[in-house]
Amino acid sequence: MASKEKSAKQKRTKLSSDGFFEPFAIDDVPWQKSGPGTFKRLGRYGGGSQVGVGIDVLKPKQFSNRFHYHMAEEEHVFILRGSATLHLGERQYVMKERDYCCFPAGQRAGHHLYNHTNENCLFMTIGDSKPEDVAVFPRQGIAKSHATGKAVPIPE
Repeated sequence: MASKEKSAKQKRTKLSSDGFFEPFAIDDVPWQKSGPGTFKRLGRYGGGSQVGVGIDVLKPKQFSNRFHYHMAEEEHVFILRGSATLHLGERQYVMKERDYCCFPAGQRAGHHLYNHTNENCLFMTIGDSKPEDVAVFPRQGIAKSHATGKAVPIPE
């Protein structure tokens, strides 16, 4: 466990002599794997703990994550390069480079991205991290507490 803590500390930008986290080049942030995808956690690398900022690579014919929404957390998606289809509630929207979408906390419309193209899609995600959040996965019929990590069935 100590080696994981040490590596987590190493994966942050350095502090200035005044004790401030310094700016950094995005290329300095290591890529991490999650399932079939890869991402960079910019917020954590920069010293953040309350707002997550990341860059994700969505490979062709893959989904970004499970269809979900949050009760207490807000999320944002900004397409940096390529294109993907946003599934939002019962609707679909083709998003391309420089398109943006916000998913306000409590908006009961599930969402995720699907890369419908043959090229990688690079996108930025921004969201807050609240221990009281509950993520709802309507297609699986479950809700998951951020604080406990436990999933419970949701009534239809």
